[in-house]
Amino acid sequence: MINSKILSIVVLLLFGIVSVKSTDLSECFDSRSTWYEAVEHGNCGYGPLMGPTGPGHRFIAAAATSLYNGSASCGECFEIYGPSGTQQVVVVDQCPDPGWCDTDFPHLDLSPQAFEVVIGNSLGVAMTTVKKVACDYVQGNIKLLMKDADTTPSWFEFMVYNHRIGIDHIDIETVDGKVYPLLRRLYNYWTFNQGVATFPIVARVYSIYGERVDIYIQSPDGNKQYEGEGQFTDANAKIFEDTCSAPLSVDKEGWIYNNGLVKPGNHPNPNLGWTDWSNGITVNWNDSSTAGVDADSKSVASATLGHNTGIQIGTDLPLNWSGIFTALEFYVKSDSTFNDLIVEFGSKSKTTPVTSSWTHYSYSLDTDLGAPESLGKPAVLKFRNAGSSSPKIYLDKIRLTPVASSASA
Repeated sequence: MINSKILSIVVLLLFGIVSVKSTDLSECFDSRSTWYEAVEHGNCGYGPLMGPTGPGHRFIAAAATSLYNGSASCGECFEIYGPSGTQQVVVVDQCPDPGWCDTDFPHLDLSPQAFEVVIGNSLGVAMTTVKKVACDYVQGNIKLLMKDADTTPSWFEFMVYNHRIGIDHIDIETVDGKVYPLLRRLYNYWTFNQGVATFPIVARVYSIYGERVDIYIQSPDGNKQYEGEGQFTDANAKIFEDTCSAPLSVDKEGWIYNNGLVKPGNHPNPNLGWTDWSNGITVNWNDSSTAGVDADSKSVASATLGHNTGIQIGTDLPLNWSGIFTALEFYVKSDSTFNDLIVEFGSKSKTTPVTSSWTHYSYSLDTDLGAPESLGKPAVLKFRNAGSSSPKIYLDKIRLTPVASSASA
């Protein structure tokens, strides 16, 4: 009965949570972030961000379909690690964009303010690392808002907000002791339509850890706000056990070309990895007409270079290489001896002799090539012909040498 629940709440507050299942808030996972401007009145139903049921700040996110999970992520917070910084955001909306948000990949569309902190203002999309955390902005007890509609004892809906940790499920207990589980809608309201509820009732709100907070509702009247008897326990002790880091936008082993231009993992992101930025020439990135460097080489890259033309390779996203990579290494050969190949990846260049046999070169990113702080756009790797002839060159096993590989060499 309802009166007995008061004692239960007191015991709960004194002795902590009732754990039904364990969820690791500190787990890091790969994500991808874009940004959007229409941040008010998101699908989670919180209304204006600075309004009475909003989070009170603008560091928010719209979650992709898989992450939104039928509105289960509404009100949950995620800490996002990107190339420019780290920021906690709260989910207030569902991201609708096809191609970005309707896949299984955990995409987060950020407010401009959050995107600026995490990624900066020079990009439109970037890979990020994310972990779920307890919301640090939440103050006071959990709250509930009855839907502004013609609610009755036989049909009513409400939204629960201002919770530090995600909600697993809600049921209600009526004054006569009956308990009814509620359905969570895609728009983040909980619906009762299972007969006639005898008021007052108690909404029993369970966190993803199984902790319960009760909210007493006096009547089914719409647009009424109620405050819960407490707040979910803040799991700060778990949040910082695992320190995430921003993911590299390229292969962590440094591969630029290895049987094709390399993209890290299988992430469906056009900005990841390396892309053909050549201009004025056609590069065959899968040339199998000649043997590669070793048995693992199924194909090589090839192109005929006229005067001052070259193979150009780039990556869109920031790539701060210091402490991660030390050098550029590659194998090259030509259809004839050729002494005018210029390799550039920054303020300096290296003249590179080429013969008809595979030759390995390794150039320091710093001292040999004068590489900029970031190898991402607009930096570009060039293999340029400075001579007057038009040789056909072949490239294989192009790689940024990782620090560990340099140390063991």
